[in-house]
Amino acid sequence: MKVREIMSTMHSGPAGVNPTRVYPRGQAPAANAPESPDAPQEPGTGHAPNEAAGPAGKIEVSTRAIATVAGRAVAQCYGVVGIAARHPRFATVETLPPDQYGRGVEVRFADDHVTIDLYVVLEHGLRISEIAHNIMSNVKFAVERTLGLPVVSINVNVQALRVSRDA
Repeated sequence: MKVREIMSTMHSGPAGVNPTRVYPRGQAPAANAPESPDAPQEPGTGHAPNEAAGPAGKIEVSTRAIATVAGRAVAQCYGVVGIAARHPRFATVETLPPDQYGRGVEVRFADDHVTIDLYVVLEHGLRISEIAHNIMSNVKFAVERTLGLPVVSINVNVQALRVSRDA
């Protein structure tokens, strides 16, 4: 699985660098840049007083991990029967178990934005457009909250409808 680097550095010390924000590659503020020229600094460090410098490094998040976050958000939506495979086998649509959500979620990066394609099976008899909009908002919230990167678009592809046996 190819890993995409979405964060170049994460610091807890320098002013102007948010320790909970994921910075896209090459766009993190400089480690020794103060928040403003007037901000107080400890001599020789470039840090504001009472802030401990944390380890500099990078965090890499695979597309599989993002697909898992998105898949779990989809599975919690009302009207969703399950996640379906992108390419149905033998012309039948199967719902995937949680450990295989990556087969039904496609994640693409463009600059510092994320685009997600979802392949789902929905319950018959419900308004498909409302379920799809609910899926879009839930996935957008979950991925942006988890990664801190903006999700540009979420495409919902309805692979099948399940008719309940009670109807």
